[in-house]
Amino acid sequence: MIHGHSDVARLSDDTLSVSMTAESVSRKSNKSRKKNRWQPYNSIQWLRNASGRLERIPDKEITDLPDELVVNVFSNLNTTDISACRSVNHRWHGLVGELHLQARTFSRCLHYQPSPKPQTVENYHLSTRSWLRDFGIRGKELAEQLDELLEHQYFPEILFFANAEVLAKTRLLTCQNVCTLKHSGRLTEASFSPDGRHLVTASTDNTAQIWELITGQWQKKATIEHSKRVLTAKFSPDGHYLLTAGQTAQIWELIAGQWQEKATIEHSSILMNASFSPDGRHLATASHDHTAQIWELVAGQWRKKATIEHSDIVRDVSFSPDGRHLATASDDYTVQIWELVTGQWRKKATILHSLWVFTARFSPDGHYLATASDDDTVQIWKLVAGQWQKKITLPHSQGVKDANFSPDGRYLATASSGFFGGSAQIWELVAGRWRKKATIEHFMSVNHVSFSPDGRHLVTASDDDTAKILGRFAGQWQEKAIISHANDVKRARFSPDGRQLLTASTDNTAKVWLLKSGENNDIS
Repeated sequence: MIHGHSDVARLSDDTLSVSMTAESVSRKSNKSRKKNRWQPYNSIQWLRNASGRLERIPDKEITDLPDELVVNVFSNLNTTDISACRSVNHRWHGLVGELHLQARTFSRCLHYQPSPKPQTVENYHLSTRSWLRDFGIRGKELAEQLDELLEHQYFPEILFFANAEVLAKTRLLTCQNVCTLKHSGRLTEASFSPDGRHLVTASTDNTAQIWELITGQWQKKATIEHSKRVLTAKFSPDGHYLLTAGQTAQIWELIAGQWQEKATIEHSSILMNASFSPDGRHLATASHDHTAQIWELVAGQWRKKATIEHSDIVRDVSFSPDGRHLATASDDYTVQIWELVTGQWRKKATILHSLWVFTARFSPDGHYLATASDDDTVQIWKLVAGQWQKKITLPHSQGVKDANFSPDGRYLATASSGFFGGSAQIWELVAGRWRKKATIEHFMSVNHVSFSPDGRHLVTASDDDTAKILGRFAGQWQEKAIISHANDVKRARFSPDGRQLLTASTDNTAKVWLLKSGENNDIS
């Protein structure tokens, strides 16, 4: 069940101050278009030059701008503004279409990292083309258009945009189970590699498994043995390294198509979580031993750089997008923020909650940090002039286990748990205020929330044995599909191209699902 909301959580006095936001520009543009529909003009103005003399300045038509200048300006706009500019005149319409500026801008704004073009083209022929054609008339038309663009420089971005548009305009989805990955114990984690060619699963059976997508089929590549249960497994941002963590953390490197063990990281107790920095040069681990460790890759070797002390279990570690900040979340009711300054990690701030803190997540632009706690709140902090300042507390009716920003930073999703069920909430940042947009009800605790790569879908994982997919449709968040397991669902994540979903359950399986159009359902 989904409930829409209009609740508003107000920020403190020093809230966002953005001059001429896209929203305000859009409002003014709409008024202008109502009057003259963006008509170009020619007139003469008299302006004073630097010497104070009046100078005759002709106002040229906007069509007189060189194509190179127009493209440079467009490259700094968002997709909404690009669409508006496309309707100004035929020339701009042609430029946007010919250079596929909408697709390129869409990928840039969402920080999408495309796979190499040859790999993208190969995957298109293997599966994506037929997948698109299953989405009715519009899907077939898109496939035909893409067939003509295989050699285009920006084909990966164009394909990503096409996939996202198809899914966003589909009212209902069905989820086809294309692969079931089995362990002999409960699944604790599952995730795709950044390029979508590998996935990893972690289990209480003391193993992690690595799978590779070969000619459209998932095949097991390696089984990693640990001495105790494996609680986390993470790929580096470039997909070149993999960390699996239990009593110890093992770092694996992909060399000539094979995964080889490179290093072992030890704590005095079991590891709870781990995170690579965006550039892959640093690694942070969180442990039951009340510490977090930071490691650096130097000349091919992983070396310990710092140990962060807490007074209780450290549950989460997270790097900011620029890799300069690290947040650690602990059962000691605190989050510590550390900054990398001239090669040394220094503590910048301590955030206080009144109960355990489960997660700490940075926004995609690195300006915000959201902390989720068992004290029924999420706190949002902002980096202002080098200092972290509290902006708002988002109240919940239950303890909050997870919080994640959408790729564009516009939305925040939170996952709650309690004795009488659980829920996920979606918040939107509108004109500097966080508005609750929807509540997704589950019968039991919600363990995890994750946005799709384009930010237009959200998946929730719950102990009621289900994962739910929500999508933005006609301005509202609506339920599009429900996935079922035989037991608790602990994790659910979208593939990098947004076409597939990976779920991990305590029924000893992880499953890969292909998102398809619902029965008797075509693109609107």
